[in-house]
This record gives sequence, C-alpha cells and structure tokens, in this order.
Amino acid sequence: MATQPLVPAVTQGNLTTAYQVVYTVPSTVERAGVDAVVFNNYSGLKAKFSVRIVQSGAGDVLSEVITDKEIRAGFNDLAPAMIGQALNSGAEIQVKSDKNNAINMTMTVTTITV
Repeated sequence: MATQPLVPAVTQGNLTTAYQVVYTVPSTVERAGVDAVVFNNYSGLKAKFSVRIVQSGAGDVLSEVITDKEIRAGFNDLAPAMIGQALNSGAEIQVKSDKNNAINMTMTVTTITV
C-alpha cells in the first residue's frame, strides 16, 4: 500500500448555482482523504456554498456534508466538515453556490493505492 499526501485535487473557479463535480477519485486510487479545503468568496456580495460527497449513485440531500454555508464578501471558509472525509474509488465531491461567479475552491487530498 502506498500513500501520497497533499495531492492538489481541486482548483476550481466560479462555482455555479447547480451542483457540479469538482473531484472524482481516480480508478487507480483505492481511497482518498481530504487534507485541506478552502472556499474563497472573491465577490463583493455575501454568498453561500453547499458540498456533497457521493460515494456511489446519484447525489441528493442525504449526501450533503455542508448545506448553504455563508461566506461574507471578500472572506473565506476552511470548511472543517470536509477535513478527514474519506472517499472510495470513483466517489465524487460535488459543490454549488447560491451565486455564479462568487466562490472558488481549492482542495488537497491524500491518496491510497494498493
């Protein structure tokens, strides 16, 4: 088993108002764990973001780990609810914002391969 910590996984600009997949655990990886994540509100207005982790199938409200968390204009959020989350091979992280062109996201993961 081999691990690779702090792999840059997401550098996503302009979250949209519909859920979008920002990270899928590659098929060559057995598991991944979220090391760090930051959501940055670069707009001049307060904005909210939501995150869901979909291990398999379709995402819904039961796969949300963050729902409508507000970030003031010009501030960021380290999303502590995401730290340490484990994802199986093929799992997805999906995100959205309540405003287009307001929030971007950066995330690192540790990957585990066999």
